[in-house]
Amino acid sequence: MSDRENLFRPIHKGIRTMLYDLGSRLQTTDFADVAESNQFVSQLKKDLEGSLSNCILCLLRAHSGHEENDIFSRLRVHDPDAIDLMMREHAEAARRIYGVAKTCDEILTLTSSARRVEVGDRLDLEVNDLCAFYLSHMNNEEATLVPLLWERFTDEQLRAMRAEFYDNLPLSLFETWMRWTLPSLNQEELVVLFSGLKKGPGTARFPDWVRMAHKTLDVDRWIGLRERVDLDVASGTRGPR
Repeated sequence: MSDRENLFRPIHKGIRTMLYDLGSRLQTTDFADVAESNQFVSQLKKDLEGSLSNCILCLLRAHSGHEENDIFSRLRVHDPDAIDLMMREHAEAARRIYGVAKTCDEILTLTSSARRVEVGDRLDLEVNDLCAFYLSHMNNEEATLVPLLWERFTDEQLRAMRAEFYDNLPLSLFETWMRWTLPSLNQEELVVLFSGLKKGPGTARFPDWVRMAHKTLDVDRWIGLRERVDLDVASGTRGPR
């Protein structure tokens, strides 16, 4: 594994875990049970248009917007063809996201158990298609754009991009992303991430990164990370450099 800063790997690993969890919950949902299935579809697409919503479809759509605004805009001048391809994939992901949301809305209106099961089966297929497409898209982004970022930007510049984005997130949304992201990383990836955060440029959210690592990682992984990167959870400080 490269020790260079990778803006895509951490968040993409978190999204993969989120999609795997979504698939598991979807295929065990009993759509004949109104309360159970309504709760599931509501959590899946609640307030899809709301930028502060933490629903799964909302997070996927917000992630695409972040990439377009904060990363693609910086790379277009260097490789417009690659960015045009990623933008087309984002448009297709958005189409599939809103198709899933429309099916969720349909389920919420149904009273017939048989009909709910029928549409629930359709939702299962649509979500599977969305997940397969999104997983493939993230692979494409990493294979295409990470080398381009490494070629055109220093690690310090990449860390500045990351700090700019996460520092501007509402705290609740940052915490949601970290609940998915941090436990999804292996130990070396955690060390690279937090070593980069420690090196700077400075991020106002550093104490929140440390707090969420302490909160979401199992004891052994947290202790290993804390010792290798010299993190102080009590104060959220970087410790001596």
